[in-house]
Amino acid sequence: MSLLNQLRQWRNNQARIEGVDTFRVLPNAALEALTGTLPKNKEEMLAIKGIKEAKYRKYGVTLLSIIKEHSHSSVIPVLQSADKHPAGIQKEKSWIPDQVGDDKNNLEVQLPNSLDDEKKQEEDQTLSVSQFLDGLNVELSGMASRVQGEVSSVDIRQRVIYFTIKDSQDESTLNCLIFRYQYDVSGVEIAQGDEVIVEGVPEIYKPSGRLSLKVGVIELFGEGALKKAYEALKARLEQAGMFASERKRPLPEFPERIALITSEQGAAIGDFTMNLGRQGFKVDFYPVSVEGKKAVFEIIKAIRYFDQHFKKYDVLVIVRGGGSLESLQAFNNEALVREIAQSKIPTLLGVGHEKDVTLAALVADMMVSTPTATAKQLRLHFDEARQLLRHFEVQLPTLFREMLADVGNVLARESEALLGYLHDFREIVATLRQDLTERLFLIRAAIEQKVELLRQGKKSLENGFGAILERVTERILHVGERLEQYDPKQVLKLGYSLVRKGTRVVKNISDMRIGDILDIQLSHGKMNAKVEEIFDAPVSS
Repeated sequence: MSLLNQLRQWRNNQARIEGVDTFRVLPNAALEALTGTLPKNKEEMLAIKGIKEAKYRKYGVTLLSIIKEHSHSSVIPVLQSADKHPAGIQKEKSWIPDQVGDDKNNLEVQLPNSLDDEKKQEEDQTLSVSQFLDGLNVELSGMASRVQGEVSSVDIRQRVIYFTIKDSQDESTLNCLIFRYQYDVSGVEIAQGDEVIVEGVPEIYKPSGRLSLKVGVIELFGEGALKKAYEALKARLEQAGMFASERKRPLPEFPERIALITSEQGAAIGDFTMNLGRQGFKVDFYPVSVEGKKAVFEIIKAIRYFDQHFKKYDVLVIVRGGGSLESLQAFNNEALVREIAQSKIPTLLGVGHEKDVTLAALVADMMVSTPTATAKQLRLHFDEARQLLRHFEVQLPTLFREMLADVGNVLARESEALLGYLHDFREIVATLRQDLTERLFLIRAAIEQKVELLRQGKKSLENGFGAILERVTERILHVGERLEQYDPKQVLKLGYSLVRKGTRVVKNISDMRIGDILDIQLSHGKMNAKVEEIFDAPVSS
């Protein structure tokens, strides 16, 4: 293993233990600088960007040790691949690093002594209590461990949970603490008497000098305890409606873009990809751990990553192989179950085997038994469509011939019927033509008769109208003569006059008053007269 890979592996383990992102331990640039410069002491390490006094106090001794051990191994060929690196990293067989050069026969073993000199120099120094405890904490930070014990006390606070575990053999006790977020994600509600496994880093709290295990992961121990916790959580989630069928979304029939979450090691990813086939799927893979409580953090992080780009994917797939209830407990974690339920992408889970039913699978939109079954489910409709296409490819010509024969028979029957209808139609047309001819003849005779009647009527009308016209002319002439006789102008010519008062003709003395002005019309001209006296006497003849 190259030095850079060793440093990355150390950083990943340290970040998991501390429960932080890897870049918060050391950024990639700092790891690459360590690989390039190979610092031999504190001063050279502090010259690297990204490593300051606090980082050196926490990780410096461990990093110098890794670099020193790598320097030893880089100049001594390894003869047996089963040998183990002191830090637990297996060496590659017959590997010689590039830094040594191509001339493998002229290797010189140069072991740095500056680290030992620095330690001797530090031993001669008198330390303050704070410096001494800082040094201890730096040393202790490299002692990450998994510890099993029985919970003897629990103190749950708002941000931190303090608890103590004891050894059932000799009553040894260990103080522990875990931050609330990590405790909640662990999905374990510890109580006094529970047997647990905790993973963390020992640390001394400087104000009190008290040693505690800073826990990043906590798990229940024992099949019975896990089964009990599984049933209790399942009942609570079921009551909350998390497993209800109405909240599950249908998976697309023909998915194209798949978001895959699983381990890059193990048989699950191989079974999945091998059975996925060549359907043209676009698979984006996010590698995670799939066993232990630490897997919960990684899987949740992966789901949230894909959710940030949910429009790019048709289905979210999570797979892993089968195992014991203890090995599958990451998928029975409440935080992970709720994260899957909230995913913006339709979810498909293939975790375990037929007998393994995890809570994460129950909350998914669809669950299948294995990674192989997951791949087959994704390609199911593609296979069905392909089989249907092959079936039609074989059956379509036969079906076409059968349908063509059926259509020919129908056309023959219908053509005979149509010919019969045409014959009947010709007879009906002939009958209608004869009937129409006869009717037209009768209509023509009737029209000629009516025309003759109109001629006679016209003649009678003309004769009658002439007689009437003569009589009317005579009447008009007679009336004209009478009008001339009664014309007022003719009367006025005889010496009479017409008297008016305003617009009314005066016919009686009662129509006048003394002083009235009268209009008198004569045969020739008009005059006005004022009434001065009125006589009520008969007119003499």
